[in-house]
Amino acid sequence: MIKKSLLDKMIEEYNKYHGLEAHAEVLRQKQSGKGKGHLLVRFEGPFCLSCAPDEYYTDFQVLLEETTGLKFKIKSVRQKTNGAVVDFEYVKGDQAVVYLSHF
Repeated sequence: MIKKSLLDKMIEEYNKYHGLEAHAEVLRQKQSGKGKGHLLVRFEGPFCLSCAPDEYYTDFQVLLEETTGLKFKIKSVRQKTNGAVVDFEYVKGDQAVVYLSHF
């Protein structure tokens, strides 16, 4: 599990730079066994009307990897009225290439 304090700082960082177009909020974090975990994140805002909304999810994925040192993949994207809920999956032991540290 990723520490709540680390997630809070990361969300604050993401929203600081993307908040006018996309606001992110962690909905839930869960373990799915065998070292796998999921982070469900809601994205809301006018970004969903743009031609490339996936870039906002990828930006968040990169921030996740740089912050935690874990490798994440986007497992699913469920479109909602003003945004989406994205399931980011990670596996303990899979390390991300970390170029810089935010925290």
